[in-house]
Amino acid sequence: MRASWAATTLLLSLALTLAGCTEEQKPHKPVDDEVQRRDQALVAVVQCLVDHGGIPRTDLRGQPWLVRNKVRGSAELVEWLSVHRGTVYEGKTLQAWEDEATAAWPGWRCPF
Repeated sequence: MRASWAATTLLLSLALTLAGCTEEQKPHKPVDDEVQRRDQALVAVVQCLVDHGGIPRTDLRGQPWLVRNKVRGSAELVEWLSVHRGTVYEGKTLQAWEDEATAAWPGWRCPF
């Protein structure tokens, strides 16, 4: 009986120790908060430029990320950005627009 009491106590002690360890762990924040902010800012910038005619229609023609004049975040949008990063739209490069919006995100607003 004593051996079973000791085993039960030991198991209970281990269970409480493990429970204490898991309770103290804090939920992990997404590793790439900066990437998420940059993606959201990029969509907002391109949408702003699309809405105000800041990007020539020839640059937008056939883009899968533009559906009924609404910009959708996607790998194709990022690929398009890489090609147009240095293109000047409304007085700034697309990269400058994106950097400015990311720095102010989520408070960035279309200036037009």
